[in-house]
Amino acid sequence: MKKILLAASALALSAGVAAAQTAAPAFTPRVTSANADWSLGGYARFGIGYVEDRGVGVDDWQTATRLRLQFQITTTTDGGVTLGARQRFQTEENAANAGGNAAHFFVAYEGLRVAMGNIIGVVEGSPLLYMNTRSAGTGLEGNGFDSLAVNTASNGGRFGWTAYQSAGNVQPWATNGIEASYTFQDVTVRAHLTDDTYAIGASGTFQGFTAVIAYEKFDSGVRNGDDYIFAGVGYDAGPWDVALTYGRTEIAAVKANKWALKGGYDVMPDTNVYGFVARENNGVGTSYGLGASYALGGGASVEGGFARTRDFAGNGTNRFDVGLYFAF
Repeated sequence: MKKILLAASALALSAGVAAAQTAAPAFTPRVTSANADWSLGGYARFGIGYVEDRGVGVDDWQTATRLRLQFQITTTTDGGVTLGARQRFQTEENAANAGGNAAHFFVAYEGLRVAMGNIIGVVEGSPLLYMNTRSAGTGLEGNGFDSLAVNTASNGGRFGWTAYQSAGNVQPWATNGIEASYTFQDVTVRAHLTDDTYAIGASGTFQGFTAVIAYEKFDSGVRNGDDYIFAGVGYDAGPWDVALTYGRTEIAAVKANKWALKGGYDVMPDTNVYGFVARENNGVGTSYGLGASYALGGGASVEGGFARTRDFAGNGTNRFDVGLYFAF
């Protein structure tokens, strides 16, 4: 708890320092402001999904749906400091994540951004972690997300890093943290601190190339000693993109290494095809996937994809989904 109190003090100081750079008149309470703004965005997706041997007494073929609504409110002080808050409401076919999540709060001034509450996280916010697709994996829903280099199966490291929580409190440490990022020219450095973890990372872009490295350590709680390292390099040429990423995870003293190669190509103006291949040690082996997206206009598209994922013992599972997606 002391770490959070110290971090909260740092947040207050950062806002004060930013405001001090521009002289401002005395504060006057007000209900509305010409500088205030709010936005509502999100997406909807619906279709069908297949998972080989999904479970005893469970159909392999099922509907696949999600509706996500995200509210963000911001205001700008007379000193040029932006204050904001974000909240998400999400439901899926199995009613998972129904209702609102924990809120995300932030202060931003020029290249500096400091956030509290339901933080994004250093590894989660790293470029090249996810695929450059609408599901961030293959197809409509991601099909297992084996394309993520830090999604290691042999030690149970899948989605265990600190990340923004769409549900209420799946990772309790992630909804009670503080993070900061600073961007100067084409380089961004990031750091975060929670009750159980600390993390630091950096990324940069230059003429289409992106490089990134991130590290997160669990230094207390039931996961004390666990850590994640993520690194990658990629190139985006516009019609096509490619990235090579690496993840090293240590969970309960078991280390795993994984490489992932992924990319996509616009075969026509409205059609993008993409794929990945990933390999993890400890006997897990190779996973791979293919997908395609066809734009319909108006923020809508047809999404479909296939993946063969691997479990901790190296057993393969075939996954497929297809459906419609639209953003708003």
